Amino acid sequence: MNLRDMKIKKFPLLKEGIVLTLFFAVITLVFNILFYSPSKKEIKGLKVEIEKLNSNINDYQAVASSAGNESKRLMDVEKAYQEMESRLLFSKEQIPSEKEVSSILKELSSPNPGLTLVNIQTSPLEDKGEYSRLPLVLQLQGGFQSLGTYLVSLENSRRLIGIENINLVKEEQAGVSIRMELNLFLMKEGAV
Repeated sequence: MNLRDMKIKKFPLLKEGIVLTLFFAVITLVFNILFYSPSKKEIKGLKVEIEKLNSNINDYQAVASSAGNESKRLMDVEKAYQEMESRLLFSKEQIPSEKEVSSILKELSSPNPGLTLVNIQTSPLEDKGEYSRLPLVLQLQGGFQSLGTYLVSLENSRRLIGIENINLVKEEQAGVSIRMELNLFLMKEGAV
């Protein structure tokens, strides 16, 4: 074998290696240009869109949370309003209007059995801001037990009645003479 033959035989292998390397380089370049680069750009664009969507999601979650808080606050306000309304109705029942004076006096002048109404005196209404105070003096005759029952009925009355003073005088025939000073509270017209 001579040296020349050896070079010629080895050269096609080198030529094939270079050709194969160039072929793979061209395929890699074509793959990079046609597939990898556009995909990379698309992936980058999708990542930007994902970040925007995540930001939008966070914004929407914050708005939803705020709306939930507002909804809870609204329910709390509605509950407080209903409680205030029920207290107002209770107050209106306890503190009647000035128009109802005659019906209240009628209730007070019908004492329990065992008591007799001797006299009822009213004084002029006294201005107390949104309320008026009507001082009353009741004179009754009867027994201690009937008086106790009458006082319990005043205490359990749905009206706001304050007892200022009670004077008891024992009498021979009638049992007890009772003088009661009461304050009846009334709501002024248009106050509530």
